Amino acid sequence: MESNSLFTRSINPLKQLGVIFGFFGICIAVIFLLHTTGAIDPNPMLYWEAAFTCVMVYIIFSSALSFSYPNKSKYFMFAIISFIILMVSTGVLAAVISGQSIDIGGGGSFRWMYMMFTFSYLVLLTIVNSMSKILQYVKKQDARLRGEVEEDN
Repeated sequence: MESNSLFTRSINPLKQLGVIFGFFGICIAVIFLLHTTGAIDPNPMLYWEAAFTCVMVYIIFSSALSFSYPNKSKYFMFAIISFIILMVSTGVLAAVISGQSIDIGGGGSFRWMYMMFTFSYLVLLTIVNSMSKILQYVKKQDARLRGEVEEDN
């Protein structure tokens, strides 16, 4: 029986980018609507926080979904490209809609978050790639011990 789990499917990082960017669009539309109706205090940092939240969600799902993708090198290339596109586009939209630059947090805290997210994403992708290679090796050794695969000489 084939599993229908999200984590067993091969989902292209560009599709993930589209979904997360759509989610970001919904978030900023809701924030803008709440600002214009006066339901919440106008705080331009909310747009930046929504941008960082979407980037963080992309990091988590992209790293987890990379585990089941068959062509790892292709996945990592598209994942990093998608990550850069997402960071730039959400940052630009947050700056344009909020009317505030990235330095709104004071002391360059948002710049620091971009740097930390980038570093964390690269580390997470490396960890997942290493785990995948270890798992493949373990499966191969298990098959050899069971006598299912002939040993290479």
